[in-house]
Amino acid sequence: MRLKRFFILFIAICSSYLVFSQEINSLSKGLHIETSYGYGFVMPHHKSIEYFLEDHIQTFDIIVSKATYGTKYWNQLYSYPYYGLGFNRSNLGNKNVFGYANALYMFIKGPFWGASNKINIGYQMSFGAAYLTKCFDIDENYENLAIASHINVFIGLAIQSSIPLSDRLAITNSARVTHFSNGAIKQPNKGLNIFTGTIGLIYQLNPYTPERIIKELPQLDDKNEYSIVYAAGVKRISRYENEKQFASSLAIDFNRNYSTKGRWCAGIDLFFDQSNKELSTNLDKPDALNTDLYQVGIHAGHDLVLGKFSIVINLGGYIYAPVETLAPIYTRTGFRYRINNKIITNLTLKSHWAKANLIEWGVGYVF
Repeated sequence: MRLKRFFILFIAICSSYLVFSQEINSLSKGLHIETSYGYGFVMPHHKSIEYFLEDHIQTFDIIVSKATYGTKYWNQLYSYPYYGLGFNRSNLGNKNVFGYANALYMFIKGPFWGASNKINIGYQMSFGAAYLTKCFDIDENYENLAIASHINVFIGLAIQSSIPLSDRLAITNSARVTHFSNGAIKQPNKGLNIFTGTIGLIYQLNPYTPERIIKELPQLDDKNEYSIVYAAGVKRISRYENEKQFASSLAIDFNRNYSTKGRWCAGIDLFFDQSNKELSTNLDKPDALNTDLYQVGIHAGHDLVLGKFSIVINLGGYIYAPVETLAPIYTRTGFRYRINNKIITNLTLKSHWAKANLIEWGVGYVF
């Protein structure tokens, strides 16, 4: 009797192990571990940064990526890219003033030329959050005029290549630009821009590669559409004051969907910025009625579409600005997500040249 119970227990344990092993084996299909080392320099866009640079930049990245096989139609459109999570550790040119950066980021990468699982040349776009060990402090670190907060946005763009060495192993290298900034939530915020060349290894956990799915791509119902997006955020204008200023934007766009991969856009922006009160002569009026706090701009841009998700790049210029602006030209980069055919969410960064002005959180409507 005991032998029978033991035998049943043994079968149950073995069955559970086999099921668990199959699940792990299934999850590991298309899963890769990548490590890379980078060497480069800070690109100083301000003399206050250049003066304190002492060292070249050295970086270390470890990422976990997952291959796509065509379960979504955009997988096929972008030659079956990879996506995943990464960790970046780097020095920032002066350990006493700028310290070190630790970033956790999401990314997507795919080929321009070649196949993603063979020799290829491609891109990697990354976005995440970074913790910088040193930041501006009026008493202890007043020399750091680049970053005033420990928590910052991490943005990366790379051109990279990959060469398989075996079924499991590949070598990769890249030329990468990364940006650290807090979006002017705290001042000073000149930001740090870094260029590095990297080399690394990619290891595939499971050498079995599922067959890629080829789907019939959806047709565009309407190539022309309009969208309106309202976004807002807060920022600081001075490192000596803790008061935060409210800023917002209303963007009205005409969009031309040239394919399921992307759309061109052109539109008009209405900006409201409380920080303009520093230069305003109408302080006797309520903020909402003070015309000095408003600006109008026109922009053109492109959305890279990955299903419901899109990567936004806009370039604009002010056509109405009653008080002096940081620059006549502004950019907007970030992400939008379509909850359905009509409602979209927005997370973008507005900048003047290389200096971040505002992180914009918003919602929009497509019609």
